[in-house]
Amino acid sequence: MTLLLDLANGGRLMHNNRKQFFVLALAFLMSMFFRSYFGVVGPMVAADIDLDPSRYGYAASAFFISFGLLQMPLGSAFDRFGAGTPMTVLMIVGAMGAALVAMARTAGQLVAGQAVLGAGCAPIFMGVVYQFGSLGDGVAARRKITAVSAVGTIGALLSASPMVWLSEVLGWRGAMLVAASAMALCAVGVAFQMAPTPQEGQSEEATESRPAGLVYLLPICLTLSLGGTFRNAWATPYLSGVFSADQRVSGFALTIVSAVGIGTSFAIPALVSKVSPRSIVTAGMVAATIAAFAMAVSPGSSIVAAVALICLLYSIGNLHPLVMAEAQELAPSKHRGLLLGFLNTLVFFGVAISSAVFGWIAQSAGGPSATFEIILFSTAGCLAIGLTAYLARPAWRSIANQR
Repeated sequence: MTLLLDLANGGRLMHNNRKQFFVLALAFLMSMFFRSYFGVVGPMVAADIDLDPSRYGYAASAFFISFGLLQMPLGSAFDRFGAGTPMTVLMIVGAMGAALVAMARTAGQLVAGQAVLGAGCAPIFMGVVYQFGSLGDGVAARRKITAVSAVGTIGALLSASPMVWLSEVLGWRGAMLVAASAMALCAVGVAFQMAPTPQEGQSEEATESRPAGLVYLLPICLTLSLGGTFRNAWATPYLSGVFSADQRVSGFALTIVSAVGIGTSFAIPALVSKVSPRSIVTAGMVAATIAAFAMAVSPGSSIVAAVALICLLYSIGNLHPLVMAEAQELAPSKHRGLLLGFLNTLVFFGVAISSAVFGWIAQSAGGPSATFEIILFSTAGCLAIGLTAYLARPAWRSIANQR
């Protein structure tokens, strides 16, 4: 955490800014925890409440539906009130949602709790991007945003084995109450330590003529989620169906994938200090696109190559903070939050669309090899489209970045 903070600060932040960075990093950690936790405790919840598969699916998706639907309204609220107040209010709501999940006795109560919890997590990442993007220094903003994002990946780790252990000690309901308390404490930290959002950070001269550049970012926002979708839902079927990998081998492979994803998330803040974000995004997308095309030609050629591909696909999700940081430098100051909300919504649309399309392919194709050949070709094609549009964007330099 200290190393990341130093990278984010460039060694020059005041003490209060350190506190702000710390509380925002913890808030994003909690958001990442709640995005991932249901995959771990979900089976315990299903057994306790007696959920059938359809209701289990409703409960799992309720979080992300409310999360996605709130992105644009929250962006508009940020433009009007700054990031601090909406974040604080909804994080308190999120803590209540986690408590509702802990007390749920029926499927309806569980779905409601999940939806409220998703609403509570909805403002956190965008609030981080919006707050640091108001600094008027694009390079410093990108360092801080990527550093917070890296710390947030620890939340996904905490939702795995530590959550299982806590659930064994306290029961899943007790573990959720602990998580709800942590969310409430983070909300208090945001309320008291988050500085008012500067309103003069970006001048209209720096941003007024560049909103058209956002069009070039739309395809990449839709495609950045492909790797996460593949890792979370299709990596195990790929390894087991094509390579006959058992649960132990698949679990070990996914552990490697998670470790690589976390490693890249921590490497990006350091790279941003030395390499242009555009180069980082381009390199990551090129590598993932080429690898996806190569594996699509022969999806069963090597399990080592398959795991390496999944690592690459999963890691491009870590480019999301860089793309969002770039987007806000193009957006007019008065509507920056609304436009960020729109782009963030596209990321969630990408998850929904790719999940549905991959499912349709799996149902229609003949056998695992054909299924993943089509899925990988489709993934590579989408990545290529996103990369092409991204590279077509004129490389404007903001006044903030020239300082």
